[in-house]
Amino acid sequence: MSTSTDAAARANDVLGPIDLLVVQIPPEGLGPDGFGVLLDLAERGIIRILDLEVLSKADDSSVAPVKLASDILPELSALAPFIGSFSGLMNADDVREAGSLIEAGHLGVVVIYENEWVVSLAAALHGESARLVASGRIPDDDFEAALGDGTG
Repeated sequence: MSTSTDAAARANDVLGPIDLLVVQIPPEGLGPDGFGVLLDLAERGIIRILDLEVLSKADDSSVAPVKLASDILPELSALAPFIGSFSGLMNADDVREAGSLIEAGHLGVVVIYENEWVVSLAAALHGESARLVASGRIPDDDFEAALGDGTG
């Protein structure tokens, strides 16, 4: 019989699915909630922030990392502990690609995070000789199209 301690030990050997978000911030900044939901998810152990980079895209379309983001937008100060987090998953090409999605004159935030909620499920499956063999994401447009045609 497995105990919760055994499950916790197995969870240390399992990695949850890794996702990426690129958020464009309007020139006037964010509202009071800003990234509060993201921080709440991290604090509750639902996600683990692996990389967080704040980017600035100039009018000439050049992209540069922003080191002291709270100096530019105070609402980013809550992200200060994560800014510059580096897991090795994001390289200079990834930063350029993320920057290409952001409009000139805007800031962007790139977040790579682990879905930690999956870890306990994967560990429990592993304990029963099963394993999670794939995960994926259905694009929003595909999901909306499926719901919109009345057949889904």
